[in-house]
Amino acid sequence: MLLMVLFGMLLFTSAAEARQGGTLGDSDIRLYTFGGTVSLQSHGYSSTRVGNLREPLGGLATANLNFSVLGFSSGLNIRYSTDNSRLRQDMNEVSFNGGWRWVQLAAGDVSPGLNRYSLRGTRIRGAHLELTPGALRLEAAGGRVNRRVTGLDDSESAFGRSALRQSYERWLYAGRLGLGRKNGNHFYLGVVYAWDEDEELPEIEGGRPRPRPEENLLVSPDFQLSFFDRRFQIEAQNAVSVFSRDTRAEALDLSEAGLPSFLEGIFTPRTSTRVNFATQVQSRIDLSPLNLNLGFERIQPGFRSMGLRNVNDDMQNITVQPQLRLLQGRLNLSTNMRFGRDNILNQRTATQRRTDFGLNAQTQITNNFSLSAGYNRLVNRTEISAPAGDDPTFDYPEQSVISQNFSIQPAYAWSEGSQTHAIAMSANYQVLDVQIDNSDRDLGNTFFSANGTYSLSFTSGLNFNTNLMMARGDAPASDFRNWGLNVGVGHSFFDRKLSVNLNGGFAQNRTETEAGGELRVQAQQQLTGNFTMMYRPIRSNTIRLTARTINNQITEGAGRAFQELEVRLSISQRF
Repeated sequence: MLLMVLFGMLLFTSAAEARQGGTLGDSDIRLYTFGGTVSLQSHGYSSTRVGNLREPLGGLATANLNFSVLGFSSGLNIRYSTDNSRLRQDMNEVSFNGGWRWVQLAAGDVSPGLNRYSLRGTRIRGAHLELTPGALRLEAAGGRVNRRVTGLDDSESAFGRSALRQSYERWLYAGRLGLGRKNGNHFYLGVVYAWDEDEELPEIEGGRPRPRPEENLLVSPDFQLSFFDRRFQIEAQNAVSVFSRDTRAEALDLSEAGLPSFLEGIFTPRTSTRVNFATQVQSRIDLSPLNLNLGFERIQPGFRSMGLRNVNDDMQNITVQPQLRLLQGRLNLSTNMRFGRDNILNQRTATQRRTDFGLNAQTQITNNFSLSAGYNRLVNRTEISAPAGDDPTFDYPEQSVISQNFSIQPAYAWSEGSQTHAIAMSANYQVLDVQIDNSDRDLGNTFFSANGTYSLSFTSGLNFNTNLMMARGDAPASDFRNWGLNVGVGHSFFDRKLSVNLNGGFAQNRTETEAGGELRVQAQQQLTGNFTMMYRPIRSNTIRLTARTINNQITEGAGRAFQELEVRLSISQRF
């Protein structure tokens, strides 16, 4: 029955595009909108593998509908398949988005972005208001970030442990005030305040500790300035975070710290409170034909922001990126240098240092022939700072991992009447060297790959393509060899509304591994075939038929041969 309903919806919308009414007055709020997609899909599958990846026969029907009335929007998602079905209508996901002149308001599930370190990528169930009269910019946002989750007892979980991580209900409010446009000169000052509602969570059986309620206050000044007709630009994003990892800890007396007492009504410092900062400064210098980008980023150890889902703290990076354009843009040279480290306060025993150097060149030698080449050297080094007394417990060896990569990509294309030819090749050589102090073990390896393609297309819609690839790698105890060939042909009909493509391939790989004085060899061959036919009677409707087959044979060593065949038919309608 549901399949008939979906199919009827597909026919009903077969000649329709996204529907929308006019706007309300001189605002951008539309009276109504209606759109979405409906699709039907069926497949047949056969395999000689020990465990089939899917059922031999199956079907899937989906409908994703989105609608809005006077700026209020919601949706309906329906999924029906031979494996599992689902009907979801989350009315609590109703949202509003509308604007009038320099006023923009969003309500429901919103994701405001103030600063890369204070508030970004976090969904809030609340509202976001933007006011931009002239050069003034005022933003305010607030709502719930997380709901309260009590978790499950170990006895209730099928895996013998809590299936849901406990969390407190979390709320967040943010504001930003400033002058200037985002893409031009500006200065913004933002404030974010977030906290957990201290409602006791139940104890989980099994002894796992419960989380502590947290609180966070961030101040984030940002600016961007340009000089000399935008030939020199500098941009900075900063954040100072006052974070309490446990709001149940003992409160501190602000008067003893010499801070004004009115701050107590905003944030209460505690013995668990820490103050840290994060900053990023970038500059761009245009000295045509030379461009230079400089960057500096530093995130203090222990920096936390409840407006971000994840924070990588204790890191510092310096970036230098010069670029040179010559011969009216036909020759481009660029370099990327990056110097990074952690343990920036030298509080830990080990320090990771990272040096990345890259050089790239691109040239258009003729109108038909282009050439690109590159070199990259990456060094990761672990340095150990032994404590006083040279305790042998902390006598770990220092080590370095050095990776060098060489690449080249020539390409040649030309036309002859109704024919267009294209030849492209690429080669890549990588050397990896692992150096461990006081160790003579050879842990390095090398890798080489090459790829070549040729394509021929006609204005009639007929096209041919072929691809040849090979790869090899050598390590102290193993090596491998791979190569493969693919050939394809395609054609378009009825003003390119119907396209048919057929591809076939052959691949062979061989791996040799030495273990315990014994050489083990594993080799196999694989034949593949793919067929695709796609028909678009109208722009919003697509009918697709695909078939693929794999024949895998073991030519040497252990393993299991198998054959696989899959045919899939899908019909989709966008409206």
